[in-house]
Amino acid sequence: MLIATLVALLFLGSGASMMIDGIDQTKDSIKSEIVDESARKAALDIVEKLEDTARDYAKADANDEKVLLKLVQQYGTTNADLKNNMDASYQNRLQYQQQMLALRFELKDKLTREQWDKVFSKGKAVSSVNNE
Repeated sequence: MLIATLVALLFLGSGASMMIDGIDQTKDSIKSEIVDESARKAALDIVEKLEDTARDYAKADANDEKVLLKLVQQYGTTNADLKNNMDASYQNRLQYQQQMLALRFELKDKLTREQWDKVFSKGKAVSSVNNE
């Protein structure tokens, strides 16, 4: 089971880099759909924070995966070494998810329901997530 988990982490990663594509689509949708300049600017500022957070996490996650791979390849690595590395990586992932959720609600607070529906209407910002 541990080997399967390690293989999944090493080859599939956390999915953070896929999130960036969806954020880019959201940014484009805000630019084209939100007419009110102050609402558009406020939303784009938050989307930029989302993008920065996702990129920072993707870089950190890639580094965690490199460290994990080195640990797996070392003969003397103990189960505790692997567990400590994976626990730290998991905590980083939880923190990332909490930051992204907080930013999602911050974005929601800046847009009206109508603006939100325009930005996230079917076939727009969420289409890449649903197709992958």
